[in-house]
Amino acid sequence: MIQVVVKSIAIDNITGSPILLLSNVENEKELYPIWIGVAEAEGIVINQSGFQPPRPLTYDLFKNTIEALGGVVKAVEIADMVENAYIANIIVDQNGKEIVIDARPSDAVNLALRFNAPIYLNEEIVKKVNLDDIVNQANNQENFPQVENKETPAQQISKEQFITDEDLNKFKEILDNIKPEDFLIDKSSQ
Repeated sequence: MIQVVVKSIAIDNITGSPILLLSNVENEKELYPIWIGVAEAEGIVINQSGFQPPRPLTYDLFKNTIEALGGVVKAVEIADMVENAYIANIIVDQNGKEIVIDARPSDAVNLALRFNAPIYLNEEIVKKVNLDDIVNQANNQENFPQVENKETPAQQISKEQFITDEDLNKFKEILDNIKPEDFLIDKSSQ
């Protein structure tokens, strides 16, 4: 197993699904993509943005529950694949007793982030993607539209596909300014 960190969340151009990009801590150009759900991606983005919701969201609730039961997440392992589904383990230390909890990788990663726990990956089960290969492949394709600026198509793609710090700040601003009445429906206008 190798240790990985959350590099970013990307969007699959074909399906529109979020992709969790994990990078090897020893070589950040080695990326390991795992397709995840929207809610799970939102949990990661919210955590990475530093936004503190006024009430616990689902992953914060799980963190609070584990802590209330005297536990702490020591590590997360994305360990196996069974019938095209990744299998992850959340390793909890509860007063010296190790408890292994079966989980989806996206849920396990969300908890690892909240506990600042290391994430380990069985690199044999997730197809490795090399960032340099992606850039080279994009630069060598002939189907990219001609652009006026000097950015390569790969640079433009990465700006469009990856959630940036600016995106996170905009998202945080929206969340900070949202009010319950924003969700009320004015029946008189219908």
